[in-house]
Amino acid sequence: MPSPEVSDSAQRRALHRRGNLVLDPRLTILQRRTSVQLGWDPESALLLTPPDGVTPATLAALLRALDGTVTRPQFMWRACENGIPPADMSAILAELDDVGLLDETETAATVVRAIRIHGRGPLSDALYDSLSGNAVRVSRSGNTVSYDVAKWRVDFVVLADDLVADPQLVSNLVDNRIPHLQVRIRDGKGIVGPLVVPGQTSCLRCADLIRCARDNEWPHLSAQMLGRVGRASTAAVLATAAVALGQLEAILTNQPRELPASIDATLELDLATHQANIRRWPRHNLCECWQTAHPVAERALGQP
Repeated sequence: MPSPEVSDSAQRRALHRRGNLVLDPRLTILQRRTSVQLGWDPESALLLTPPDGVTPATLAALLRALDGTVTRPQFMWRACENGIPPADMSAILAELDDVGLLDETETAATVVRAIRIHGRGPLSDALYDSLSGNAVRVSRSGNTVSYDVAKWRVDFVVLADDLVADPQLVSNLVDNRIPHLQVRIRDGKGIVGPLVVPGQTSCLRCADLIRCARDNEWPHLSAQMLGRVGRASTAAVLATAAVALGQLEAILTNQPRELPASIDATLELDLATHQANIRRWPRHNLCECWQTAHPVAERALGQP
């Protein structure tokens, strides 16, 4: 569990940020005799050595205070009160930032403030219940609602349950530059994606054009699946919803550590065989979806 070297760029980022500090809340903070351990996974746990004269108990207590309630200046002052010089504390924060364990509420503020779950079925229910606990406004709609998506007043749409998304709805979402994620069940398997950011990624029509090139009867098959909902075990539904929520995490904040895996791809989950696969859906050169970009989504995906 070696401690990684801290990059100069990470130290510069750490020195100039001003938001409330949040240490990854999933990690268990443990005290060793001469160090502090973050996490107990032998493959990823991180060891931090306290500065001279500082006990592991003192450093551990300070790290537990990184719960989003203190700003960087407040935390640095608290560290000084506990005998840790600013330079040493800045180096520790920079190390945490460099390995992706430190966040700041100011820069991680929600940029997606309103999400609509479109669809009726078990996936829609699971996603709605889970997202309702976040700091976003969540609404729902079924297949009978008007597709005048400009009136929905949302930043993101999840197309859930339907085997095939309504082509008119998909077109309207792209035209109105509303990012969206498709989540469905195919023959008992969970399918998450593609995550579409109009103007930045491939879209659902790109995927359909690729399918048409591989199977000239795809339009006929696709039409038969309109309005139909997939079926799967409760475990498969919940697992699929969990994967979808994981993809939404980078969209719900504007400070993703990496792009969601469902960009230009579908994540395919089969609990029966315990396999998870990624299927790529690149941009199709006959699709016109790349004409415009969505500024909110650009920020969410780390674009300038």
